Amino acid sequence: MTGLDASVRSLDRARQNVPTAQFVEGFAEELPFPDSSFDLIHTSVALHEMQPVQLREILQQAHRVLKPDGIFTFVDFHQPTNPIFTPGLSLFLFLFETETAWNLIQTDLVKLLTEIGFQESKQTLHAGGSLQVVQAKK
Repeated sequence: MTGLDASVRSLDRARQNVPTAQFVEGFAEELPFPDSSFDLIHTSVALHEMQPVQLREILQQAHRVLKPDGIFTFVDFHQPTNPIFTPGLSLFLFLFETETAWNLIQTDLVKLLTEIGFQESKQTLHAGGSLQVVQAKK
């Protein structure tokens, strides 16, 4: 298992929690790994922090470092499909997030993954559609 983060402090904490894993300092927009290095890449609630250009770069990098038939998964915000969840998510984003989170919930990530070259993207929505789990195969 390999973890990546731009924060040395976060990496130090991760090493304490999972001493058997390898941790690398770096940015997801420029993954410091060779092509076809991983069978699986996962990120949780991080993509909403990225500007649209960064988001595309990250998805392209994930595609590059995945082995053929590798899987990219992520969990992040989504525009609610149940209107009851819209006020709560909107308030949360207003109080705690930036415009990048608003941009993400308006982005069709499955379509973007397909444009980049991923196959068989599957999106599952939770919490009234306000949270998405996406799995895409290279």
